[in-house]
Amino acid sequence: MSKFKDYFSFESIRDRSGEVVCYHVTMIGTIEADGTARIRTDLGTDGDKKMAFGRLTVRGCDKKIRVLLNETGSRIYYHSYDEEDGALDIISFAARDWRADEVYNYNEGDRVLIEGRAYMRKASDSSMDGRPEMTVTVTGQFLLGRRRRQFFNNMIPQEDI
Repeated sequence: MSKFKDYFSFESIRDRSGEVVCYHVTMIGTIEADGTARIRTDLGTDGDKKMAFGRLTVRGCDKKIRVLLNETGSRIYYHSYDEEDGALDIISFAARDWRADEVYNYNEGDRVLIEGRAYMRKASDSSMDGRPEMTVTVTGQFLLGRRRRQFFNNMIPQEDI
């Protein structure tokens, strides 16, 4: 179990008639090895726009996440539950322009806060259940802490002669 407290919340933004316009998501979690951001710099009509795509690992917030997924009829990138470790959810996010540079600099093990609008990406052909994937478009991000690097992990002790 992680010594850090992860967080997930959302609120629905409604128009005057009460219809949901969008969902605003706030989440705190860890960037894991397979979640480090990839950046594309060839987007836009002129090929001069950039976006970063990554994934945030959130532990122990599956009930709140499930409420949003049930309300939108969507899924997240990955979900698992283990009796010993509890719930583990991996949520995709995308950032544009200067925010892309910021999230691209996050490293494995970084604790981050990401907030933004939830949007539903069309289900791929390989999707098992045909539901769209919920992804967060980053409107704000904050680095909470970096994992300490241990330089001696790969060293082998010298044998006594």
